[in-house]
Amino acid sequence: MESQFAALLRRHRTAAGLTQDELSAGSGVSVQAISTLERGTRRYPQLSTVEALAEALHLDPDQTASLAAAASRRGRTDKAKAKPASPASPRQLPFASGDFTGRVREMELLTKHLTTAKGVSVTAITGMGGIGKTTLAIHTAHQLAEHFPDGQLYLDLRGFGIGPPLEPLDALTYLLEDLGETPPADLAAATSRFRTSLASRRLVLLLDNASDKEQIEPLLPGSGGCAVIVTSRRSMAGLAGRQFPLGEPPLEESIEMLRRISERPDAPEDDCAEVVRQCGGLPLAIRMAGARLASRPTWPVAHLAERLADGRRRLDELQLDDSGVRATLVLSIEQLAGSDDPVDVQAVTMFALLGLSDSVELTSALAAALSDSPEPEAAVVLERLVDVHLLTTPSPSRYRLHDLVRVAARELAEQMLTEPDKAAATTRWIKRVSAVVWKASEYAGHGVTREAWLDKEWLDGAQDLAEQEHVLAWLDNERTTLVGTVQRAVADQPGLAVQLAIGLNAYYTSRRAWLEWLQVNEAILRLVSGGPDRVAEGLVLHDLGAAHAELGQYEQAVAPLRQAVDTAEASGDGNLQALCLSSLSHVLERTGRTNDGIPYAERAREIGLRLGIPPRAAWACLALGMLYLKTGMPQSAERHFAEAMQILDEPGLEKYRGMIAQNVGVAYREAGEFEVAGNALRESLILYRTAGASIPQAEVLNELGRLRMAEGRYAEAIAAQSEGLAIAGQHGDWLVEADIRKSLGEVHRAEGKLPEARREWRIALSIHEQHNAHGAAALEQLLRST
Repeated sequence: MESQFAALLRRHRTAAGLTQDELSAGSGVSVQAISTLERGTRRYPQLSTVEALAEALHLDPDQTASLAAAASRRGRTDKAKAKPASPASPRQLPFASGDFTGRVREMELLTKHLTTAKGVSVTAITGMGGIGKTTLAIHTAHQLAEHFPDGQLYLDLRGFGIGPPLEPLDALTYLLEDLGETPPADLAAATSRFRTSLASRRLVLLLDNASDKEQIEPLLPGSGGCAVIVTSRRSMAGLAGRQFPLGEPPLEESIEMLRRISERPDAPEDDCAEVVRQCGGLPLAIRMAGARLASRPTWPVAHLAERLADGRRRLDELQLDDSGVRATLVLSIEQLAGSDDPVDVQAVTMFALLGLSDSVELTSALAAALSDSPEPEAAVVLERLVDVHLLTTPSPSRYRLHDLVRVAARELAEQMLTEPDKAAATTRWIKRVSAVVWKASEYAGHGVTREAWLDKEWLDGAQDLAEQEHVLAWLDNERTTLVGTVQRAVADQPGLAVQLAIGLNAYYTSRRAWLEWLQVNEAILRLVSGGPDRVAEGLVLHDLGAAHAELGQYEQAVAPLRQAVDTAEASGDGNLQALCLSSLSHVLERTGRTNDGIPYAERAREIGLRLGIPPRAAWACLALGMLYLKTGMPQSAERHFAEAMQILDEPGLEKYRGMIAQNVGVAYREAGEFEVAGNALRESLILYRTAGASIPQAEVLNELGRLRMAEGRYAEAIAAQSEGLAIAGQHGDWLVEADIRKSLGEVHRAEGKLPEARREWRIALSIHEQHNAHGAAALEQLLRST
């Protein structure tokens, strides 16, 4: 077995950063002798040799005594024999910075846990580099001093930094020496002696910058009344004790911190808040910003905020000498890159690839496409990035990059990835999204024009999503990334951007995501305007106008729809022309220009009949009926409504007739013709039941309820809407549920039952907020007005 002296000598020499040759030169002991001592061939050197080595290694008296004891055949020096050493009472905590600000709640929680726990109390403070783990731990440990009279031990475990992490045996050697103990030469014995030494003591042990729980576990006391604080950038899941993940401090604390460090107590709050925002709330970044302002007293705070706004040089602004945000983040990346674990190495590449995305939230599907790997494998790598706090996970299967970490990821992407690599990664993602989007369109029914425009190869990347619910669930999960994906593709992949945006029609319609639909069409409009593909241009212009209309912005819808009509005519696509004409006539009707709308609807009807496209002709007839009803020509309205139903009078078209009847019923209800409205809505309900269309039944039951409310028949209104609510709940259609609950609330308000009304509106609002659906503002207004 290796001698105790050999292990101690080698450890002290390594810690001092000396080679055997350098130690020989400093001590006068030959290289051969030092080599023999470190190999354990010579176990008991003379005391003069030990003293020469200790002097060259700059050991303190306690370390020298321990080395001499290990060199003695009796295991102790003459000095130790003459006078037993008293137990050491170390006071090793680093300096507590005077500009420490805030973290009051965190310190209270830590102090309470560490002072009230029975036996040994352990807390692991984890978080990304620069979040303030060590600063918080040091201040908390100082605050705990009076509760732990036997002292404070501090050790930097070098888990993230230059060189390898401190081995547990080396860590125990330092800790035992600091306690006045002689360190054994093997890990098990050292752990046992350390725990024995701490069993009768009450002290604070601060283990800073840990690499993982395996490094920590041998260093934990076994019993007694000690408090252990661990800090690490890596998750300490599985370590005994409390996990304390540390996030950004509140804005007011961050502003106070910036003012104190910059020595500007009266700095404008708005300017300070903007600097804090550009720093992402990261305490290290705020400290760097404050120091920069302190060293440049002529700079207004607003000037630094402007400099930080440039994302390309933000990390440069937050760097002082060799310290700063970039240096801190690089340590985390280098620790992964130097690991023997292949997942850690994959995490470095994944981190760079994530820098290619502008998405606020990231998913395993995005990571899988960027890295060209199976999604389960990508999820494992993402979780490893969470473990080292380069990613956060705000909810299951969703991930987020801190603003400054995103900048570092982009820098790493520039260093690691070639331009072809970056282009290939982003192309894979856009094609994957496009495939799923067009799959959703296929389930909904593309429509004549989109069906002809579609290239079937675009669906090849979605074969794994076999059911409509799977497709919609996938898109729901990625919804927050879709607009950003289109906007990014406009610059890098314009053809794919157009393909993706036009395909989003069906999904956004199903989710009533009108604002997002508007944004994607605005993003690609310039790509198709005046180009050779007039069908694409016509579709984009139509969808842009339709999105404005769905948002209630009818005046803004007129111009793009007029352009869409002209473009569709130039394209030669009659179906597209009829679609644009019908939509324009509807918008004109909603703006009160009913007479202007009639010619457009007439042309749409004529085209639909001429081309033999029954749904297009029927919708034009419906539009005409609504226009004539508004202009005071009920016979003409009735005639066109009847024609619309007759055009669709073939077996298998019951659902479409139900849609016509439903719209007719709503039109008559709005016109105050309640009896006719009721007949049309009941007919719609029968047609939907015949067609087996469940959700449309719930929708028409809601419309019946609104009709009965208008008639003052509240009980019948509630009965119809309750039946619709049950159907919506059974089929999981949250949009229809929210609509019905809004209507139910209106019935309760009409009855004078405001608590019941507010309850329904609150539920409806929570549904809209949960799914980011259009309509939340109207519900908020209802709640404010009652």
